[in-house]
Amino acid sequence: MMKPRAAPSPGDMAAEATVSSSQRHAVSARAIGIGLALIPLNVFWVIRLERVMFGPYPSTISLFANVVFLLFILNGINALWRRVSPKSCFTQAEQLTIYTMLAVSTAISGLDGAAILSQIMPHGTWFGAANHWGSWLDAFPSWLVVRDPEAVRAHYLGSTSFYHWQYIRPWLIPCFCWTLFITVLLFVANCINVLVRPQWADREKLSFPIIWLPMEMTDPSRERTSFYRNRVMWAGFAIAAAISLWNGIGFMYPSLPAIQVGVTDFRPMLNTKPWSALDWAPITFYPIVIGLGFLLPLELLFSCWIFYFYWRGQIVLTSAMGWDTTPDFPFQPEQGFGSLMGLFLFYLYTGRKTYARIARNLFSALKNREVGTEDTGEALTERQAATGVLIGFLLLIGFCSAAHVALWVSVSFFLIYLASISVVTRIRAELGAPVHDFHFMGPDAMIPRVFSSAVLKPADMAFYTFSFALTRAHRSDAMPVGLEGLQMAKQKGMEPRRMFAAITAATALSAIATFWAFEHQAYSLGAAAKFNQGTGHAQQAMVRMASWMGGSLHATPNKQAAGAMGFGLAVTLLLAACRLQFNAFPLHPLGFALSSSWAIGICWMPLLIAWVLKALTMRFGGLTAYRRAVPFFLGMVLGDCVLGSIWALLSLLLNTRTYNFFGQ
Repeated sequence: MMKPRAAPSPGDMAAEATVSSSQRHAVSARAIGIGLALIPLNVFWVIRLERVMFGPYPSTISLFANVVFLLFILNGINALWRRVSPKSCFTQAEQLTIYTMLAVSTAISGLDGAAILSQIMPHGTWFGAANHWGSWLDAFPSWLVVRDPEAVRAHYLGSTSFYHWQYIRPWLIPCFCWTLFITVLLFVANCINVLVRPQWADREKLSFPIIWLPMEMTDPSRERTSFYRNRVMWAGFAIAAAISLWNGIGFMYPSLPAIQVGVTDFRPMLNTKPWSALDWAPITFYPIVIGLGFLLPLELLFSCWIFYFYWRGQIVLTSAMGWDTTPDFPFQPEQGFGSLMGLFLFYLYTGRKTYARIARNLFSALKNREVGTEDTGEALTERQAATGVLIGFLLLIGFCSAAHVALWVSVSFFLIYLASISVVTRIRAELGAPVHDFHFMGPDAMIPRVFSSAVLKPADMAFYTFSFALTRAHRSDAMPVGLEGLQMAKQKGMEPRRMFAAITAATALSAIATFWAFEHQAYSLGAAAKFNQGTGHAQQAMVRMASWMGGSLHATPNKQAAGAMGFGLAVTLLLAACRLQFNAFPLHPLGFALSSSWAIGICWMPLLIAWVLKALTMRFGGLTAYRRAVPFFLGMVLGDCVLGSIWALLSLLLNTRTYNFFGQ
């Protein structure tokens, strides 16, 4: 990928010799401590950008720009430190450990993450009377919500400090319980990561494109050109950074014409039927998406933008044929959910031998009361990981049982949810898609569609309302980040057990930090006063529950919605079968699934551009030209992340809106 560079000087070799091999690959206590210390600051920054301000939204793209920026700063500090004390500078293992921990914290605190719980916990107390919700608010357990009127009032109106006992006390038990829930849930997810990593990475040889940039940024190898000394990389960096710099200045001084890379909506031009049925028609030119897109396989790039028009075409055809008289037709979220489940079944089938062996070993161990001690070089042994999944799953069921949730509701929810995030994790590991949102495709939305809300008790509906923090969208799932951390540890010979421990510690602290950062700013600014997104997601979840309770939403089983799920599943399995049967088949089932939701709408044009550029590169230059071009596109990604994050940092320091490099 990189050109060979000049041989290292004797001074360089002497500096390297001062660090032993074991030190270079250690997930050190120093790295874990620094990661834990930075997590609250990073979480505060993310909450400020995505909840208080109007972006940017770093958690909505696969490669978190804020974490790449912090790694870039750490690289710079490390380069200076190396001149002073080569022996004590950060190793690649330490930098990747800090990167992974900060990425976990961004995932948990992101726009679709645990901060939604901070909105839901007090929401019924404040808005319940005005919306006549009093008759069913008791379905929410008192140990999971905040009901103190004064604490809730200050949360929404602000102009005070969170650090008064009368305000802190009502939040302690709910935040503690939700922190335990999140930690156990993601512990289960990371145990699944341990089980699937050998199958996906070692046997199926998945490429994990999302980790390429952080690994290049921290690579100390002397056998190839340094990432930061590659002129091709800096050319890509300069282009993306210049666009961000120009647009950032133009945001503050509107007289300066902008380079339009954000959303241009052509929907106002489509005023006649059936085109008017489209809710929007965006075009963007995000450098970060073009850069990440160049790393994707050609067939996935093609499938993403071609299936985007397929889904848009469904809406236009529905309007033209008059089928829109049927509510929610053509049931695109339901088709997307079916596609997710189809992918899960397909990946379960392709790894069936491995997973069957793991199941047999676990059953044998439980039957004979054996403890697995085999060392496979993974974070946990297979038996330990499988046992962790089983015990963690039972703890989650117990949590729901304590909240009076029906057993079938909790079991079905966690099975479907874990299957969904496993597919998202596979998507990132296999193809590194820049976005993966899957809006409103969780079990809390689909089960009432199929069986009707009549089968749910108020406590079941309350649990589904809380689960909005897990299922609203899958843009910042933490499970893929955990697998990427374990894969980096494996590739670089790091200590996988310590990496697993670092991820688990980061998970628990990130949940606590999310609640703290949200409330710190809510009591100062007012969640319903000076927040851009302080109440909206809770309102969506609560209104949905009110509709269930009132019988106006999903009152009867919807056979057409169930049929749409089956259709999405069948199309996905058909595409997967064609991929197995025909080597040159151009349509990828992941493209079908990814393009079924919202985010591809703002990424289809950059992905189309990346497809054209990569196709031309491969056509006229082959694999050699592609490898030479990769640093340029990684540079574009890095430049957009760095300059975009600088504007985001200025937004925090100046307490004002600045240029939003992605999502606007």
